[in-house]
Amino acid sequence: MTRGVTRAEMGLAVIVILLATFLTGLYTAYNELEARSSQLAEDYEALRSRYEHLNATYQELLARYQALNESYHELLSHLTGNVTLRIINDRDYFTVAKELVDRANESIYVIMYVMKYDADDPVDPANDLIRALRIAHDRGVEVAIILEGAEWVRPTNEPAYNYFVEHGMNVTWDPEGVTTHCKLIVIDRYIVLLGSHNWTESALSYNHETSVLIISREVAELEITYFNQVWAEATGS
Repeated sequence: MTRGVTRAEMGLAVIVILLATFLTGLYTAYNELEARSSQLAEDYEALRSRYEHLNATYQELLARYQALNESYHELLSHLTGNVTLRIINDRDYFTVAKELVDRANESIYVIMYVMKYDADDPVDPANDLIRALRIAHDRGVEVAIILEGAEWVRPTNEPAYNYFVEHGMNVTWDPEGVTTHCKLIVIDRYIVLLGSHNWTESALSYNHETSVLIISREVAELEITYFNQVWAEATGS
């Protein structure tokens, strides 16, 4: 005769099943946590590597900033003394530049991206400035000019270049392989005029342009040093 399952045995079986289910769930959760832990460890290593890279970049940028900051303060030390600044906008540039060239006693250094000479135009402020340089040269002022010689602007600058050559003036094309976009004038080693104005009728008569007049021997000497560096690399004719 078959013995029936007792209530106690039934309860024990239920407990075993529940315990097995719980242990299975616990084991599954453990495996998931272990996998998550491994993933987190990989993520941590990746983040640590990224941090080390960013930190190295930060240290490099910090060193560059410190070097630039030192250069900035060194430049400021060169600019100590009496410095006068005046903003020159739009049409005022021609009047200021013409007066400076006309009054020059010692030297005029010019670097100009575009200098357009049109001998047949009787009313062109660029012509007036170019001729003023020649008149200054004729009265004994040292005049030296650097013009941009790239193929896209050289045809525009050639009439002015040829005009200076014809009058025995010191003029050269800028170095090859680099665009010399400067619009710089240094007068008598203490006056600097620089900014956006090219010597063209449009820049001097129509465009919105802005430049700055600086009265400072220190600034002028720095720009003359720069002028001489560009001149030393220039291509001549």
